[in-house]
Amino acid sequence: MSNLVTQLTQLAKITGAPEADLTIVAEGNIAVLEPGTNRFLVKASGVVMGNATEDDWVYLNLDRCAQILIDADKKGVTDKLDKAFDAILKESVTPNGKVRKASIETMVHVVAFHLMGATWSLHTHPTPVVALAASKDAAKHYSGTVFPDEAVVCGPVPLFLPYASPGLSLGLGVYQGVEKYQDKYGRSPGQIILGNHGLCTFGSVSSEALSTTQIAVKAAKIRVGALSSGGINFIPKKAAQAIAFRPDEILRRKMLSE
Repeated sequence: MSNLVTQLTQLAKITGAPEADLTIVAEGNIAVLEPGTNRFLVKASGVVMGNATEDDWVYLNLDRCAQILIDADKKGVTDKLDKAFDAILKESVTPNGKVRKASIETMVHVVAFHLMGATWSLHTHPTPVVALAASKDAAKHYSGTVFPDEAVVCGPVPLFLPYASPGLSLGLGVYQGVEKYQDKYGRSPGQIILGNHGLCTFGSVSSEALSTTQIAVKAAKIRVGALSSGGINFIPKKAAQAIAFRPDEILRRKMLSE
């Protein structure tokens, strides 16, 4: 097995540990872009993160997946595209050549690799994040950042997206949301909050994706605490953007990716 498979399995066990409260049962998934190739590894469907083994990862072709998203962006989610996406998932194979269906949330990772320049993509369902994402004022709760390191690590403003059904519809929503965020802020979001669903974080190494998740979870807990204490007082947007783009903070953020 490759070193990437070993790293995926280790990260899955960390994020699937009960004390981490990031995933439970078969929630969540991870993907990594294989260096020097046009393929990536993602968790097979139905695998429990904490129980993942080195046989639970499958390869998919990035260009083939990205083209379905591009077509969906132009035409919307059609039955034809949905069937093509399902066929891709069903044709995925493990490093040992065994056919296994890939995660239904694969397209979230395709966006990370195709649009964001990430090589690691982590999707989890932390309880405090989902609690906020399921609240009636979810978008408002994620309309700013709540402490400096959230702005530095996760971006000056989180990307909150309304609920979309897992599958191609979810992937398209993330694709379009990331493009709008990039146009507005000149960078990719560090955290994506999926309404009534969960959290997506990214990195160029597995530890960066994990540490960003940890900061995002801390930020969610702070929001919940602030709401119970009278309401959230966000960092002013200009201040959040200033600290997110400060040279020393950019350098510190870069260190997470090494």
